[in-house]
Amino acid sequence: MKKRLWAGMVCALAFAGLTACGSADIPAVSTNSPANHSEVQNLEPADNSAQPVIQERKILIAYFTWAENTVVEDPSAVDVDATTSASVLAPGHVAQMAAWIQAETGGDLFSIVVAAPYSSDYDECLDRAADEKAANARPALTGTVANMADYDVIFLGYPDWWATCPMAVFTFLDSYDFSGKTVIPFCAHGTSGLAASVRDIRAAVPNATVLDAVGVQRPGMDTPLDAARSTVQSWLDQLEY
Repeated sequence: MKKRLWAGMVCALAFAGLTACGSADIPAVSTNSPANHSEVQNLEPADNSAQPVIQERKILIAYFTWAENTVVEDPSAVDVDATTSASVLAPGHVAQMAAWIQAETGGDLFSIVVAAPYSSDYDECLDRAADEKAANARPALTGTVANMADYDVIFLGYPDWWATCPMAVFTFLDSYDFSGKTVIPFCAHGTSGLAASVRDIRAAVPNATVLDAVGVQRPGMDTPLDAARSTVQSWLDQLEY
Protein backbone atom coordinates (compact mmCIF):
# COMPACT_ATOMS: atom_id res chain seq x y z
CA MET A 1 0.00 0.00 0.00
CA LYS A 2 2.78 2.46 0.94
CA LYS A 3 4.60 1.55 -2.27
CA ARG A 4 1.53 2.38 -4.36
CA LEU A 5 1.00 5.68 -2.56
CA TRP A 6 4.65 6.61 -3.02
CA ALA A 7 4.51 5.73 -6.71
CA GLY A 8 1.42 7.91 -7.18
CA MET A 9 3.13 10.87 -5.53
CA VAL A 10 6.19 10.44 -7.74
CA CYS A 11 4.03 10.43 -10.88
CA ALA A 12 2.17 13.52 -9.75
CA LEU A 13 5.40 15.40 -9.08
CA ALA A 14 6.81 14.30 -12.44
CA PHE A 15 3.68 15.52 -14.30
CA ALA A 16 3.85 18.88 -12.53
CA GLY A 17 7.49 19.23 -13.54
CA LEU A 18 6.72 18.46 -17.15
CA THR A 19 3.93 21.02 -17.19
CA ALA A 20 6.17 23.70 -15.71
CA CYS A 21 8.92 22.98 -18.24
CA GLY A 22 6.44 23.04 -21.12
CA SER A 23 5.00 26.44 -20.13
CA ALA A 24 8.47 27.94 -19.89
CA ASP A 25 8.95 27.30 -23.64
CA ILE A 26 5.76 29.25 -24.63
CA PRO A 27 6.29 33.03 -24.81
CA ALA A 28 3.73 35.04 -22.92
CA VAL A 29 1.44 37.25 -25.03
CA SER A 30 1.50 40.81 -23.72
CA THR A 31 -1.08 43.37 -24.83
CA ASN A 32 1.54 46.05 -24.25
CA SER A 33 4.06 44.54 -26.65
CA PRO A 34 4.03 46.04 -30.18
CA ALA A 35 5.67 42.88 -31.51
CA ASN A 36 2.68 40.81 -30.41
CA HIS A 37 -0.03 43.29 -31.40
CA SER A 38 -1.12 41.31 -34.45
CA GLU A 39 -1.38 38.15 -32.38
CA VAL A 40 -3.53 39.92 -29.82
CA GLN A 41 -5.88 41.06 -32.59
CA ASN A 42 -6.27 37.44 -33.65
CA LEU A 43 -7.21 36.40 -30.14
CA GLU A 44 -9.34 39.32 -28.99
CA PRO A 45 -11.69 41.93 -30.50
CA ALA A 46 -9.71 44.88 -31.87
CA ASP A 47 -9.23 47.80 -29.51
CA ASN A 48 -10.34 50.87 -31.50
CA SER A 49 -8.27 53.15 -29.31
CA ALA A 50 -5.14 51.41 -30.58
CA GLN A 51 -5.96 52.01 -34.26
CA PRO A 52 -3.95 54.62 -36.18
CA VAL A 53 -5.69 58.00 -36.56
CA ILE A 54 -6.37 58.87 -40.21
CA GLN A 55 -5.35 62.48 -40.89
CA GLU A 56 -8.33 64.59 -41.87
CA ARG A 57 -8.32 66.53 -45.11
CA LYS A 58 -7.59 70.23 -44.62
CA ILE A 59 -10.29 72.38 -46.18
CA LEU A 60 -10.22 75.93 -47.54
CA ILE A 61 -13.41 77.78 -48.46
CA ALA A 62 -12.42 80.51 -50.92
CA TYR A 63 -15.16 82.73 -52.27
CA PHE A 64 -15.80 85.89 -54.26
CA THR A 65 -18.84 87.96 -53.36
CA TRP A 66 -19.90 91.33 -54.72
CA ALA A 67 -20.67 92.64 -51.22
CA GLU A 68 -17.01 92.35 -50.22
CA ASN A 69 -15.75 93.79 -53.51
CA THR A 70 -17.54 97.11 -53.53
CA VAL A 71 -18.22 100.14 -51.35
CA VAL A 72 -21.83 101.08 -50.61
CA GLU A 73 -21.92 104.75 -49.63
CA ASP A 74 -25.48 104.63 -48.32
CA PRO A 75 -26.66 101.11 -47.38
CA SER A 76 -30.06 102.47 -46.38
CA ALA A 77 -30.67 103.49 -50.00
CA VAL A 78 -30.31 99.90 -51.26
CA ASP A 79 -33.59 98.22 -52.14
CA VAL A 80 -33.13 94.86 -50.41
CA ASP A 81 -36.22 93.51 -52.20
CA ALA A 82 -34.66 94.03 -55.63
CA THR A 83 -32.93 90.90 -56.90
CA THR A 84 -30.38 93.09 -58.71
CA SER A 85 -29.29 94.84 -55.52
CA ALA A 86 -29.76 92.62 -52.47
CA SER A 87 -26.45 90.80 -52.87
CA VAL A 88 -24.50 94.06 -52.69
CA LEU A 89 -25.05 94.22 -48.92
CA ALA A 90 -23.01 92.11 -46.49
CA PRO A 91 -22.80 89.23 -46.05
CA GLY A 92 -23.73 88.73 -49.72
CA HIS A 93 -25.20 85.58 -51.22
CA VAL A 94 -21.95 83.72 -51.85
CA ALA A 95 -20.53 84.63 -48.44
CA GLN A 96 -23.70 83.27 -46.86
CA MET A 97 -23.23 79.97 -48.70
CA ALA A 98 -19.58 79.92 -47.63
CA ALA A 99 -20.63 80.34 -44.00
CA TRP A 100 -23.00 77.37 -44.27
CA ILE A 101 -20.25 75.23 -45.77
CA GLN A 102 -17.86 76.26 -43.01
CA ALA A 103 -20.43 75.33 -40.36
CA GLU A 104 -20.63 71.80 -41.80
CA THR A 105 -16.99 71.19 -42.74
CA GLY A 106 -14.96 73.32 -40.32
CA GLY A 107 -12.90 74.69 -43.21
CA ASP A 108 -10.98 77.97 -43.24
CA LEU A 109 -12.59 80.97 -44.96
CA PHE A 110 -10.78 83.15 -47.50
CA SER A 111 -12.45 86.07 -49.27
CA ILE A 112 -11.22 86.81 -52.80
CA VAL A 113 -11.03 90.62 -52.92
CA VAL A 114 -9.95 92.81 -55.83
CA ALA A 115 -7.60 95.74 -55.38
CA ALA A 116 -9.93 98.04 -57.35
CA PRO A 117 -13.49 97.64 -56.00
CA TYR A 118 -16.45 97.27 -58.34
CA SER A 119 -19.25 99.78 -58.48
CA SER A 120 -22.15 99.18 -56.13
CA ASP A 121 -24.47 100.01 -59.04
CA TYR A 122 -25.64 96.76 -60.59
CA ASP A 123 -25.45 97.86 -64.23
CA GLU A 124 -22.07 99.56 -63.84
CA CYS A 125 -20.68 96.50 -62.08
CA LEU A 126 -21.84 94.17 -64.85
CA ASP A 127 -20.50 96.50 -67.55
CA ARG A 128 -17.03 96.28 -66.00
CA ALA A 129 -17.41 92.52 -65.60
CA ALA A 130 -18.30 92.21 -69.29
CA ASP A 131 -15.22 94.20 -70.30
CA GLU A 132 -12.98 92.04 -68.08
CA LYS A 133 -14.42 88.87 -69.54
CA ALA A 134 -13.92 90.10 -73.12
CA ALA A 135 -10.28 90.88 -72.33
CA ASN A 136 -9.80 87.64 -70.36
CA ALA A 137 -8.46 89.96 -67.65
CA ARG A 138 -6.94 88.96 -64.34
CA PRO A 139 -7.82 91.72 -61.84
CA ALA A 140 -5.26 92.22 -59.07
CA LEU A 141 -6.18 90.85 -55.64
CA THR A 142 -5.41 92.28 -52.22
CA GLY A 143 -4.68 89.10 -50.25
CA THR A 144 -3.05 85.70 -50.57
CA VAL A 145 -3.34 82.29 -48.97
CA ALA A 146 0.05 81.91 -47.30
CA ASN A 147 -0.22 78.16 -46.71
CA MET A 148 -2.08 76.95 -49.79
CA ALA A 149 0.13 73.86 -50.00
CA ASP A 150 -1.40 72.64 -46.73
CA TYR A 151 -4.92 72.43 -48.15
CA ASP A 152 -6.24 69.28 -49.81
CA VAL A 153 -9.76 70.47 -50.60
CA ILE A 154 -10.81 73.91 -51.83
CA PHE A 155 -14.47 74.87 -51.93
CA LEU A 156 -14.68 77.69 -54.49
CA GLY A 157 -17.62 80.10 -54.40
CA TYR A 158 -18.68 82.82 -56.83
CA PRO A 159 -21.67 84.55 -58.42
CA ASP A 160 -22.55 83.88 -62.05
CA TRP A 161 -21.27 86.87 -64.02
CA TRP A 162 -21.84 86.69 -67.75
CA ALA A 163 -22.26 82.90 -67.78
CA THR A 164 -19.00 82.20 -65.96
CA CYS A 165 -17.04 83.18 -62.84
CA PRO A 166 -15.89 86.74 -62.19
CA MET A 167 -12.42 87.15 -63.68
CA ALA A 168 -11.02 87.69 -60.17
CA VAL A 169 -11.76 84.02 -59.46
CA PHE A 170 -9.44 83.08 -62.31
CA THR A 171 -6.78 85.39 -60.85
CA PHE A 172 -7.08 83.33 -57.69
CA LEU A 173 -6.85 80.02 -59.59
CA ASP A 174 -3.81 81.23 -61.55
CA SER A 175 -2.02 82.24 -58.34
CA TYR A 176 -1.49 78.77 -56.86
CA ASP A 177 -0.57 75.23 -57.79
CA PHE A 178 -3.72 73.11 -57.58
CA SER A 179 -2.06 69.86 -58.68
CA GLY A 180 -3.52 66.92 -56.80
CA LYS A 181 -6.08 69.05 -54.97
CA THR A 182 -9.85 68.71 -55.02
CA VAL A 183 -11.81 71.81 -56.07
CA ILE A 184 -15.53 71.97 -55.30
CA PRO A 185 -17.44 74.90 -56.85
CA PHE A 186 -20.55 76.58 -55.41
CA CYS A 187 -22.46 79.40 -57.03
CA ALA A 188 -25.23 81.94 -56.48
CA HIS A 189 -26.77 82.61 -59.87
CA GLY A 190 -29.67 84.04 -61.83
CA THR A 191 -31.71 82.30 -64.51
CA SER A 192 -28.65 81.10 -66.45
CA GLY A 193 -27.66 78.67 -63.69
CA LEU A 194 -24.05 77.48 -63.51
CA ALA A 195 -23.65 78.15 -67.24
CA ALA A 196 -20.02 77.59 -68.32
CA SER A 197 -18.45 78.29 -64.93
CA VAL A 198 -17.57 74.71 -63.95
CA ARG A 199 -16.18 73.97 -67.42
CA ASP A 200 -14.02 77.09 -67.21
CA ILE A 201 -12.78 76.19 -63.72
CA ARG A 202 -11.75 72.73 -64.94
CA ALA A 203 -9.83 74.33 -67.79
CA ALA A 204 -8.08 76.68 -65.37
CA VAL A 205 -6.90 73.89 -63.02
CA PRO A 206 -6.33 70.85 -65.28
CA ASN A 207 -4.24 69.02 -62.67
CA ALA A 208 -6.92 69.24 -60.00
CA THR A 209 -10.04 67.14 -59.50
CA VAL A 210 -13.09 69.40 -59.91
CA LEU A 211 -16.25 67.91 -58.41
CA ASP A 212 -19.88 68.68 -59.21
CA ALA A 213 -21.03 72.14 -58.18
CA VAL A 214 -24.10 73.33 -56.34
CA GLY A 215 -26.00 76.35 -57.61
CA VAL A 216 -28.61 78.36 -55.75
CA GLN A 217 -30.71 81.00 -57.46
CA ARG A 218 -30.15 84.46 -56.00
CA PRO A 219 -33.86 85.10 -55.29
CA GLY A 220 -33.80 81.89 -53.25
CA MET A 221 -30.99 83.31 -51.12
CA ASP A 222 -33.27 86.02 -49.78
CA THR A 223 -35.76 85.35 -46.99
CA PRO A 224 -36.58 82.66 -46.12
CA LEU A 225 -33.19 80.94 -46.32
CA ASP A 226 -34.23 77.47 -45.18
CA ALA A 227 -34.71 76.08 -48.69
CA ALA A 228 -31.36 77.39 -49.93
CA ARG A 229 -29.50 76.08 -46.90
CA SER A 230 -31.22 72.70 -47.29
CA THR A 231 -29.98 72.55 -50.90
CA VAL A 232 -26.41 73.21 -49.78
CA GLN A 233 -26.71 70.66 -46.97
CA SER A 234 -28.01 67.93 -49.30
CA TRP A 235 -25.16 68.62 -51.71
CA LEU A 236 -22.58 68.33 -48.94
CA ASP A 237 -24.18 65.07 -47.79
CA GLN A 238 -23.90 63.65 -51.31
CA LEU A 239 -20.24 64.66 -51.41
CA GLU A 240 -19.80 63.07 -47.96
CA TYR A 241 -18.40 66.25 -46.43
